[in-house]
Amino acid sequence: MSPRSAQDRSAEPLVAVFAVAGLLLSCLGVLGWRFATSSLLTEHIGIQPPPPPPMEDGKTGYMWVVDGYSYFGGPHWFPATGWFLTLGTALALVVSTLCFATGWRATRHHEGNKWFLALALSGFGGLYGLAASVAGLVFPPTFYSIALPEPRDPADPYPDSTIVHFDLDPTLISFTAIGFTIGLLLSLPLLASGFRASRTYSESSDRIK
Repeated sequence: MSPRSAQDRSAEPLVAVFAVAGLLLSCLGVLGWRFATSSLLTEHIGIQPPPPPPMEDGKTGYMWVVDGYSYFGGPHWFPATGWFLTLGTALALVVSTLCFATGWRATRHHEGNKWFLALALSGFGGLYGLAASVAGLVFPPTFYSIALPEPRDPADPYPDSTIVHFDLDPTLISFTAIGFTIGLLLSLPLLASGFRASRTYSESSDRIK
């Protein structure tokens, strides 16, 4: 077996760890974008005011009065889910590549540094949380509303929206903190099952010290 192939095999556990973490964080990221990202983007559908007729200056006009709108639909799951999965996969590859390039490997049942593995996963989680919050600021979710129907229900003329939303503003802080915490929690079962981070130094050949 060539040294090249052995080196490639040593990268597999590290890439797998970050790939699984990236997949989980991607799922949580799209949930955070849909249910906890504030947005003023609203698309009104259903009953719409008709366009005004042509009129001459000085003539009496008219107004179309809408008594109220009701939110009835949240942001679409697609293509947002695909974008967040792509973001998680890309960050997982970047972070695992950087760790591998600096000599770190994920090993099991060997002596190593357990704190680096926990720190790396926590940092990765915090980085993904920050990226998800920035994505929500650049591409905020769109909510959908319709005009409230007439006649109204006298007992409940302004019904509450069925949209589920959690206020976690500012998301730059909350998403980053949540991602960091999730990364730390992900490292605990790995450490309990014997995974450690080992550092490989290269002089004439790779040796684990």
